[in-house]
Amino acid sequence: MASRNPADTGNLAERADDFARDVHNLLAAVFDDAPTITARGHGDRYVIADKDRVPLTVDGELLATLTIKLRCCADRSGHYLAVDESAYILTAALDRTPILRFEYLRSPTARVPCAHIQVHAHRGALSHVLSRAGHSHPHAMERLHLPAGGPRFRFSLEDVIEFLLEDVCFDGRHGWRQAVNASRAKWRRLQIKTAVRDSPQAAAEVLEKLGYQVTPPESGHPTDAVGKLTMW
Repeated sequence: MASRNPADTGNLAERADDFARDVHNLLAAVFDDAPTITARGHGDRYVIADKDRVPLTVDGELLATLTIKLRCCADRSGHYLAVDESAYILTAALDRTPILRFEYLRSPTARVPCAHIQVHAHRGALSHVLSRAGHSHPHAMERLHLPAGGPRFRFSLEDVIEFLLEDVCFDGRHGWRQAVNASRAKWRRLQIKTAVRDSPQAAAEVLEKLGYQVTPPESGHPTDAVGKLTMW
């Protein structure tokens, strides 16, 4: 998920409200007991969801919850809203232990992929490999941070929701797939726009091959955002 184009939504506070509304509408379209999502904050920092929990059921029986954490900030230009931190955590209802964690950190402080998945599980063969490799925690699979596409091509909330309903078979409201697809398409269009700003010349080359006439600024193509292009 992401905010709308700033030319359409005004200041960052308004864009944060729009983002929160989009998340709320998506969850309400998919789940019967979705939480109310509202933006909180000021300046260039906003909390969209603060460990809000979505009940996950099968035939009406509560089996798990999806915890959603979303924090936003101004991007490097100061004009756009960017996700600073997100976490989508699948937790068992029986003993409240995590099962899967889909996490993103815009500026990770540790040497981990900015977008990653952590699996809370046990697998003998993997533990053997980690032990032989000298891993510090060979029996804790959740210590592995599986890379998931970097800052631009990472998983979205829509991807996590479809995984939970399609693969795990949790309950969803009638028409949930249409809501997920519409929201995912919006998210990916916004990510395309952001990726274009990371490498304008590459985008111009593709557009020219498609028949568009592209005129670079007088100063030439802006420098690529190498940090975003190479970020793990």
